[in-house]
Amino acid sequence: MPTFEIPDGPTTIEAKRSSDPKNPQPALTSAVYSVTNKSGESVDGRLGVVASGPSKAEWFAIDGDRERNFGSGETQTATVKVTFPPDAAAGDYPFRLRVVAINDPDNDHAEGPVTTAKLSGETTIKPPPKWWLWIMLGVLAVIIIAVILYFVLRPDPVETAQKRAGEWATAAAARDINKLTEMSSPPFFLDDGAALLTPTDIENKYRTVLTPGPGQLPPGTEAKDPGEKDVVFGAIAALTLGDYRKAVPANPEMERAVKAMGLDDDDIVVIGDTQGVKTFLFFRRKGAKLAGVVD
Repeated sequence: MPTFEIPDGPTTIEAKRSSDPKNPQPALTSAVYSVTNKSGESVDGRLGVVASGPSKAEWFAIDGDRERNFGSGETQTATVKVTFPPDAAAGDYPFRLRVVAINDPDNDHAEGPVTTAKLSGETTIKPPPKWWLWIMLGVLAVIIIAVILYFVLRPDPVETAQKRAGEWATAAAARDINKLTEMSSPPFFLDDGAALLTPTDIENKYRTVLTPGPGQLPPGTEAKDPGEKDVVFGAIAALTLGDYRKAVPANPEMERAVKAMGLDDDDIVVIGDTQGVKTFLFFRRKGAKLAGVVD
């Protein structure tokens, strides 16, 4: 026979939501019960709540001490507090008050009648803090500014190619093979023959062309001593390959070289004059990398 008895309690209790949707608060309510020790001796008891159905245990709590000493025949009041979060759905949430004898919790316990906590009104979800909006707008503004600066400040590929053509001519006049090799990007076409596919092939080709002496690449430098670096390279034109093809008649030899370099109409050609001799320098648009040199 159970030591304790919970003879009665409220059948229903109601919880109302906050009336301010901009500042939603938890909905609160409570239920009061009488708990009696029916035995002829003092007994320690522990109070708890048994949630059922859609109810969640964390919504219910005992007000005051959960563990109490009940004298012989003593009746004490127990209050269950109910706290519904703002996002809890409206509805009925049943529960019971439970008391167990601490010295025999598995066998000596009692439960009160079912009480239903009724939550009214619509679910209120607190909107996210406005500072998130400001952070998002700030990040978006930074991205837009970065994109604008990229397109405004990035160097024009044609201008970059023209500048590098002058650097190539200076290195060629000085017969600086290491510099020329560093500037050249495979597949690379050097005046004649097949495309060069590795940096080693490019270096060997430059060495073959420049080492023998006068009469070789770059055009217009045959009479210059390797130590002299005052060869003047003048850029006659710098334009896309597509614009060049529109401006001049088709040249089969030139097209063969362009095909070997794998170039498209968006890539760049710089036409230079070195002491009266024309030199065509081809650059890949992406990165303005030197793809070939043709007389």
